[in-house]
Amino acid sequence: MKRKLSLFACLAIFISLQTGCFQLKSLDLKVLDFMKLDEFHSAIQSQELQTEGYAQKVDSFIIVLDSSSSMGTIYKDEVAERYSRFMIAKDIVSRMNNTIPEMQIQGTLQRFGYGFAAKGKLTEAVYGPAAYSRSDLEYALQSIITPGGHSPAGLAIGETSKIVGSTEGKSAVIVISDGEKLIDDPLIKVKTLKKQFGDRTCLYTVWVGSKTESREFMDEIASEMGCGFSVAADDIATSEGMENFVRKVFLARDSDGDGVPDDEDECPGTPPGIEVDAVGCAGDSDGDGVTDDLDVCLNTPKGAIVDDRGCWVVKGVKFDYKKWDVKPQFNSNLDNIINVLENTPDLNIRVEGHTDNIGSAKYNLDLSKKRAEAIKTYLVGKGIDELRITSIGHGLSKPIADNVTKEGRALNRRAELIPVK
Repeated sequence: MKRKLSLFACLAIFISLQTGCFQLKSLDLKVLDFMKLDEFHSAIQSQELQTEGYAQKVDSFIIVLDSSSSMGTIYKDEVAERYSRFMIAKDIVSRMNNTIPEMQIQGTLQRFGYGFAAKGKLTEAVYGPAAYSRSDLEYALQSIITPGGHSPAGLAIGETSKIVGSTEGKSAVIVISDGEKLIDDPLIKVKTLKKQFGDRTCLYTVWVGSKTESREFMDEIASEMGCGFSVAADDIATSEGMENFVRKVFLARDSDGDGVPDDEDECPGTPPGIEVDAVGCAGDSDGDGVTDDLDVCLNTPKGAIVDDRGCWVVKGVKFDYKKWDVKPQFNSNLDNIINVLENTPDLNIRVEGHTDNIGSAKYNLDLSKKRAEAIKTYLVGKGIDELRITSIGHGLSKPIADNVTKEGRALNRRAELIPVK
């Protein structure tokens, strides 16, 4: 019984191989050695893509690769006339894979056709949907050995719709094909994809063919989606061409470097290092009412009263010219500091005194120390542990306003509170 099964299996393999040879009988099989994949990779390899000034614009991508029999036809062009369309298409995917920058993104490689290794599946995801891995995608790509069978592109695009529906965020669908004899209504399936997910999905086609009508059909598929574009294999044959393609598909301009593309950024010009929300606007991480892009003093404690710079100040307490005493009418303002310290028992602070520029630097340094110490004395008198408070004077060295005006000098005569560990 086992021998009969073995003979049957061998016969099936022989017939499959003969069928494959029949499909490719017009080709020079010495040239089309599908197993030696390294020999046909482009001589110009893509370098690490420079992404400065760009932001990731998609959360997932699906590459739809045509592995039907027509892709076994020799590809005629000046760069690689010895190689089949299928080999060129695989080379495109491989170079694209090597050009995509490291990013948090989900990837899928969906093939369609009926080659010897397809195991009866007209279309299948040979990789993903999964967290993108360059090495895993390459391994899956090289598992697609020979082209064969019809071109059920519509079936593959239908499966793509299911994949997009299972993801969140924006998706890029990249269809690589010669555009010949594509069946199962691919254009209708694209219309369905657009209707379901057109607000968050773009479709790109890469034409690897020779017939004008097939190029026009690939262009029509991309155009129907309303978002995306069509290119020919020749357009992305060089490193520069591939890098431009990858940038347009996966990235978008991000002038302020906050990770949100310019066309979605409602708050352009955010300073470097500031965390932003989905529309590119800075949040208020310490909850003091001043957004992080304007907050000079981040991480002020909860409940602290801050100025328009986001700095914890002894609000309302302004010292008279050459004075350091805390007037009784300011006691209610100082009580806010006491509340913060009582509600945050592990918080220590440093009181910093400042002055305007009237008088010598030495005089103002001494005056600022006295002002800081006066605040400390008040807080300790209200029951705050002296060990939790230190004081220092900066004199006239750190103005926050123009000392030319009376109003500016009044703002500079101040005391600030700095949380310390």
